[in-house]
Amino acid sequence: MVAPGIRPDTGLSRVATPLDLGQSLDLLDPTASLPTRLDALEDVCRWVIEIPAVKVLSRPAPLQLAHLRQLITALDKNPKYKERFNAVVASILRDTSAVALFAEAGMPNDRGLGSETMDRIARRILPRPPDDEDLERFVSRVFRTTRDCAWIEATPVEVFAELGAVLGDVWQPLKEAMADAVALLCTRISALGLSAHLRERSEQMHVRDSPFFRLPHVPLEQLPMLILECRAQLGTIRKIIETAGVSVDVVYCMDAIRKMLGRIEKMLPFLSPRGDALERVGAARDMLGALTAGRIEDDSLRQLGRQNLGLLAQKVIERVGHTGEHYVTSTRKEYWKMLGSAAGGGFMTAFTVVFKFLLKWVHFAPFLDGLTAGLNYALSFIAMQLVGFTLATKQPSMTAAALAATLRESKGEPVMDDLVNLIRRITRSQFAAAIGNVLAVIPVVILIDLIWVAATGDHFMDAHTASTEIDSYDPLHTGTIFFAAFTGVLLWLSSLGAGWLENWVAYRRLPDAIRHHRIGKVIGWKRLDRLANFVTNQSAGLGGNFTLGMLLGMTPVIATFFGLNLKTRHITLSTGSLTFAACAIGTSHLTISSCIGIAVIGIMNFGVSFVLALSVALSGREVSNRQRLRLARQVGAVFLRRPLYFFFPPKDAAVPASAPDSH
Repeated sequence: MVAPGIRPDTGLSRVATPLDLGQSLDLLDPTASLPTRLDALEDVCRWVIEIPAVKVLSRPAPLQLAHLRQLITALDKNPKYKERFNAVVASILRDTSAVALFAEAGMPNDRGLGSETMDRIARRILPRPPDDEDLERFVSRVFRTTRDCAWIEATPVEVFAELGAVLGDVWQPLKEAMADAVALLCTRISALGLSAHLRERSEQMHVRDSPFFRLPHVPLEQLPMLILECRAQLGTIRKIIETAGVSVDVVYCMDAIRKMLGRIEKMLPFLSPRGDALERVGAARDMLGALTAGRIEDDSLRQLGRQNLGLLAQKVIERVGHTGEHYVTSTRKEYWKMLGSAAGGGFMTAFTVVFKFLLKWVHFAPFLDGLTAGLNYALSFIAMQLVGFTLATKQPSMTAAALAATLRESKGEPVMDDLVNLIRRITRSQFAAAIGNVLAVIPVVILIDLIWVAATGDHFMDAHTASTEIDSYDPLHTGTIFFAAFTGVLLWLSSLGAGWLENWVAYRRLPDAIRHHRIGKVIGWKRLDRLANFVTNQSAGLGGNFTLGMLLGMTPVIATFFGLNLKTRHITLSTGSLTFAACAIGTSHLTISSCIGIAVIGIMNFGVSFVLALSVALSGREVSNRQRLRLARQVGAVFLRRPLYFFFPPKDAAVPASAPDSH
C-alpha cells in the first residue's frame, strides 16, 4: 500500500508489493479516506486481471477469468469480506463522479483532429495531477493495457450475473451518471451535427427540423428512433462528400458523432425499466468492455491516426478509383487503343530521358539538380496527359482503388466472378500499357541517337557513362530491386497526390467558382465554362503527374542530404536510358543481367504500387480476410485455366470469369 497522503501519478503504475487475495480483501475499509479506499480496491482489481511475468506469453483471458471466479467464491464464503467489498464499492461510487467515464472515455473531443492529437501527446509526456473524485481516472489506473481487458469479452454472462448478485444494489450513482452522460452526449452531438460544415452537406431543411437539433430535447423513450434519423443524416452527408470532397475536420466530426450515438445506445438499457435482467447483465459486460478499451485508446496516437487519417485516405483513394476506371479495358478495340496510347507515352518518354541526361551533365547544385529533374519529369508526364497518352506505371494504384470499390459490394458468387473478370481486365490493361511504353521508347531512343551522331559525330552517351549505366541495372550486384520497389512506393504516393488535388478542387467547389467569376464578362462565359470543365476533368491527372515527377526528381537529392544512397528506377525511363547506353558501346556489351534488371524494375514498380493501393483501399472498406482469400483462390484457378486472357482480351469481352472455356 502507498502511505496515506502520498498519491501516485495516475498516468503510471502504482508501485506496491504484490498481495494475495486475502491480504487485499483485508485492507478494504469503507471508513477510510477516499484515496485509501481507491488504493485498496485497485489492489483487488489488479489481483484479478494482472498476469504474472512468467505467464506473459500465455493467453490472459482464461487466467483472469479463473481469478474472477476465485474472487466471487471468496466473497460468497466469507460474509465479512463481502460486506467490506460491497461497502467500499458503494462508497466509492457515491463519492466519485462517473459522468466523464461514460461521456468521454473513448470519445474524441469536438475540437478537431489537431487538438485531439496535441491533447494525447501532452497526456503521454506530462504528468497528470491526481483527481480521486473522477471515476474515469480510477479506471485508467486499473486497466492499463489491452491485455488487462481480455477477460471481459471472454467472461460468460452468468459469471457477471453472479458478481452483480454478490455486490447487490450499489449501482444507483452509476445510473444517475449515465443519465447525465446521455444528456451531455446529446448536446455535443447536436452542436457537431449543426455545425456549418456539416449543415452545408446535409439535406436541405430547417434547423429546427434536423434530428441533431431535436436530439437533446426529447425524452429517453424517443431516443432510439431519433438516433436512427441521425444515422440516416450521416449517411446522406457521406454520400454528398464522396462527390463534393472532404476535409479532415468533416470526417473527424462525422466519426465523433457516430461513436457518441453508439455510446448512448449502450447506456439506454440501464436507464429503462424494461428488458430482461440477463440481457441487462450482458449490456453491462459490453459497456465495461467499451469503457475500458476506449479509455486505453484515449492515449494512443497510433489509433487516432489509423482511425481518422485512414478514413480520409480511404475517401481520397475512392476519388482516385473513379479515375482508375478509365485505365481498365474491356474489348479488343479498347485494348489496342490502350496499346497505342501507351506507345505515345513511350515516344514522349524518350525525350524525357534526353533532357534527364542533359540536365544531369550541367552539374547543378544538388537542390537545383533535383528540382530541374523533377520539373522535367512532371512537365513530361503532364504533357502526356494533355495529349491523351498513357504512362503505364500510373495505372496500378488507380485501378486497385477501382477494384476495392467493387470488392466491398460482393455478396455472392456471381459478383465474385465479376471481380475476377475485372482483375483480368486490369492485368491485361496494365500489360498493354507496359508493352506499349517499352516497345515505343526503344526505337525512338535509337532514332534520337542516330540523329545525334549525324549532327555531332558522337553518340548521345559517352562510353564511360554507358558502361556505368548498364552495370547499374544488374539486379544481383546493385540495389536495383530495392530501388525499383521504392519507386513503386513513390508511384503509390503519387496516386494520393492525384486524389488529394481532385478532392481539394471538389471540396472548394473550384469549378463553380471559375464559372461564375466576374472576369467572364471580359473573356466570355463559354471560355470560363471550358476552363471549369478542364479543371474538373484534369485535376486528378495534374496532381498525380506533378507529384510523381517531383518525387522521382527530388527524393534522391533529399536522401543524399541524409547520407543515403537512394535512387529511383522507373521501367520506361530505365528502358530508355539502357537503350542509349547500348547504342553508345554496342549491343554486345549489353548483359543479360541488365535486361533481367529492366524486367525486375517493371514487376516491382507495378507490384508494389498495386499492392499498397489495394491494401489501403481494402482496409478502408473493411473487406474481410475471408473475402480476400476467396478472391485469391478464384483468381488462381481462372489463371491456370486461361492464362492468356490475363494478357490479351478474348473475342467476347463480356465472357464471365468462371464461364466454360469456349475460345
